[in-house]
Amino acid sequence: MTELTPQLIEGLMNNVPPQQDFRQAVTIISSDPGSVVYEIQVPQDQCNYHGTIFGGFVNCMLEAAAGMATYAYGMNNVAISCATNFIRAVKPQLLTVSAHTTHKGRTTTVCHVDIKTSEGKLVAESTFTMFLLGPLESA
Repeated sequence: MTELTPQLIEGLMNNVPPQQDFRQAVTIISSDPGSVVYEIQVPQDQCNYHGTIFGGFVNCMLEAAAGMATYAYGMNNVAISCATNFIRAVKPQLLTVSAHTTHKGRTTTVCHVDIKTSEGKLVAESTFTMFLLGPLESA
């Protein structure tokens, strides 16, 4: 497992949108090239009118993880496609987001991401294709 240095954590967090309540809610648990696991205490203000987590916020959590997993290869990246399955609606709580890459080519990666409750129940899963913008040094 790769050591979670302050520099790595800072770089991984560049994939999290700049909203302060979102960034402060994320704790990175582990990272290796092509994978990441983070926990997030979902902020109360991310609910829809049913009182469950807004689907756009769920997708944002998924995309952030895919970006982090690809970043862990040392590559700047952006998402070019995703296919998301929303499995169950949940209220704001502590969730675990896991991403692992199954393909890394010259210009793209394919990353599978899931979100689970602390009881291990699947909330959502997604497959992302990430476009590689180049090595971090060229940013």
